[in-house]
Amino acid sequence: MGKYGTKELELLNIQIGCVLKLARLKKGISQEDLGLLIEADKTKIARLEKYAHATNWNTIYLVSQELNINFCSLFTLKSKKEIISIVEECIKLDTKLSAMKIKYYESLKSIILKY
Repeated sequence: MGKYGTKELELLNIQIGCVLKLARLKKGISQEDLGLLIEADKTKIARLEKYAHATNWNTIYLVSQELNINFCSLFTLKSKKEIISIVEECIKLDTKLSAMKIKYYESLKSIILKY
């Protein structure tokens, strides 16, 4: 893993949240159900997916393990195109799309493209 600056770390945080969300959506489980599986509440899962604030590594590890994601792969920054693709796939699979969620996804894409 290379040394990342502030911009790369923000992109990495977006990427981690989106990769975890996409895997959860592909499995067809809710944030609440995932929280129950790892003994956490759905708010913690939502914050992790939205990179709202730093989370503890135990939670990231448990979530990645439950969703069959290689923990280390979360910390290898993908290209902007790959991150955008992950966001767009989340949009397609998100069954509870509201105007607010669409705005959120669009803001993620704007941030990604800005860098």
